[in-house]
Amino acid sequence: MNQVIAITVLFVMIAVKGWAQPAVTAQAYAEVIEALTAEETNQLNFGRFSPETGGGRIVLSSEGVRTAQGSVILAGGFSQPGSFTITGAPGATFTIQLPQGSAWLLHQSGNKTLEVLEWTSNPPAGSGTGVLTGGQEIVTVGATLLVGSPEDIPAGIYTGTFTLTFAYN
Repeated sequence: MNQVIAITVLFVMIAVKGWAQPAVTAQAYAEVIEALTAEETNQLNFGRFSPETGGGRIVLSSEGVRTAQGSVILAGGFSQPGSFTITGAPGATFTIQLPQGSAWLLHQSGNKTLEVLEWTSNPPAGSGTGVLTGGQEIVTVGATLLVGSPEDIPAGIYTGTFTLTFAYN
């Protein structure tokens, strides 16, 4: 008789457990934020210089400090880091990706080039380094300009482009 009672209790426990199917209504959440935008506000400008006898390098920091190496002589005139206004969701963080390689500045006659490399930025490149305080942040970009000898680079204006990538984290 004890076996019959135990089997009955077990059967009732299994049946009750099978009938208990609780349901819950849950909520989902999503927030759409404004798109991240970037606008160039100042062009990267290495300024005026002379290669003198052998050329060298011009280093322009993202803070605007310009120095010459080799035989390069810096002349008067205006130089500045590139400046970009990044706009998006207030308080959001973003990533700065600088060019992976060199950019080339082409002489106005189209036959000679200068190489731009060793990119820097403020805030520094990387993931989460920029914060959109009040929904906006200024990013400045510097680089190094390789300067050849006077025979390699004639006097004149050199221009070119480069690509930066900004993304929300």
